[in-house]
Amino acid sequence: MNHFDEMTALLYLDAQLDTERAQEIAAHATECSSCQELLRALRDEGAWLHRSLVAGEETVPARLMEAPERGSTPWGWVTALALGASGAYTLWTSVIVPWQSQAAQAGFTQTNLLTMLFFSGAFWKGWDAMRSLTEFLAMSTLAIVVSWLLRRHWRRLMAVALVMSAILFLLTAPSPVRAAEMKHGDPNYTLRSDETVPTDLFVAAQRTVIDGNIDGDLVAWSQVVIVDGHVKGDVIVFGQQLRVSGTVDGNVRCFVQSATINGSVARNVMSWSNEATLDQKGTIGGSITVFANDLTLAGKVGGDVLGFANFTDVSGTLGRDLTVRTDHLSIASTAEVKGRVKYRSEHEADVASGAKLGSIEREVSKAQPRYLSWRYYWHRILLWGAGFVFGLVLLLLVPGFYADATAACKKYAPASGFGLLFLFATPIAALIMCVTIVGLAIGVTTFLLYAIAVYASTVFVSGFVGEALLGPKPGMGPAIGRLALGLLLLHVLRVLPYIGGWVLFIEIFWGMGALVLALYKRLRTQVAIPVPA
Repeated sequence: MNHFDEMTALLYLDAQLDTERAQEIAAHATECSSCQELLRALRDEGAWLHRSLVAGEETVPARLMEAPERGSTPWGWVTALALGASGAYTLWTSVIVPWQSQAAQAGFTQTNLLTMLFFSGAFWKGWDAMRSLTEFLAMSTLAIVVSWLLRRHWRRLMAVALVMSAILFLLTAPSPVRAAEMKHGDPNYTLRSDETVPTDLFVAAQRTVIDGNIDGDLVAWSQVVIVDGHVKGDVIVFGQQLRVSGTVDGNVRCFVQSATINGSVARNVMSWSNEATLDQKGTIGGSITVFANDLTLAGKVGGDVLGFANFTDVSGTLGRDLTVRTDHLSIASTAEVKGRVKYRSEHEADVASGAKLGSIEREVSKAQPRYLSWRYYWHRILLWGAGFVFGLVLLLLVPGFYADATAACKKYAPASGFGLLFLFATPIAALIMCVTIVGLAIGVTTFLLYAIAVYASTVFVSGFVGEALLGPKPGMGPAIGRLALGLLLLHVLRVLPYIGGWVLFIEIFWGMGALVLALYKRLRTQVAIPVPA
């Protein structure tokens, strides 16, 4: 019998030959040393190829997923999980719980602050737009998934592409909603007392005067806005001066230098201004939230008052609690606060003898150096543990991307430039999307992803610092050691006074730029089309 070729040997190893032919091959291999070597080489080559393919597809290396030997304890994993749980507990008790308690003390009594801001405020305008947005996002996600699954046969499925395009076009078509009037002053705009606007009114002018009636909302971009008429919806003003002398059935939101209310507001008032004044004739049915330099409350407020001001004067009637953070608080003899008065100030409040108050409480901030408390260092250790666990998760789940981001830190100038750009531009873009109803979900998602990216940026810089100290030794163990050492060194630098904040800021924008460069590298690799020879 002649020597068999490689194809016959491969068919024999894969059990693809008939029984008679396989017996002939086996009998010949027992007598021929060269054919035995060929079978052994092909068998080893197949085993190596199988191992390489499996190793390339596995997300976590198999050696890390092996069960520990009986009688041994994985102290590394136990320590990592303990530090991660401690870091999460510290984050919850030191940040989230105090924030919730402060919000509750400030008068935000609803169960969900986001619900109050976006759904109960003036910026949310109905569920129709939300339903359309949900349908559009759902169909877009479905189209992307189908396109990805059928990417290899897309040229043969042009009809599917046309149908999906038609569906997306119908979903993006404007739905019938209530119209709004747009007015541009030349240079001023006045709504006469005998005029009525049946919808929302948007005004852009130097001076806006509303003497008539508006059945919807009033949104104005003006230097001076005067509301002497009747607005059945909300009033939203961006300008220098706002004066409400008429009647507003909804809320008042203003971003101005001076805000004066001597009319009637049925619901709530929120003001960001230099001066905020509620005259004696002014009434507010709900609560009032003010961020101002001078705050004067001489009228009647039905709900709570939350204020942040340098000077606060109270001479009117407040239906519930007064909570302010101020430098100087003055309560006149004509003032009546039916709830409690709680203020934080370095000075005692000036309370007249005839003032009617339920109770008054002063909160003095005790300025104690945080470096003298052992809790501070304990929290730093727990935060280091949380950062280490987060970096370990990135290192195990996406080792390639982690390596790319760490290597991108070596590009100092591009990483710093892109980091500063995306660090400040991303939240601004997300805020703009949140203001628009259609982009609310996208804006909130962008904020969440932005927070994750900021936290991950410090991990990438820590890995780079550890590599600079220990060297680029390959392997999972050295990478974990570099991450732990880099995090420890950077946390020690953050503790130092005066320079700790700058160290954290440099970490964030440097790591943010490295993250952007790594994403760009990944996207460019996926988009690139190989050119045939």
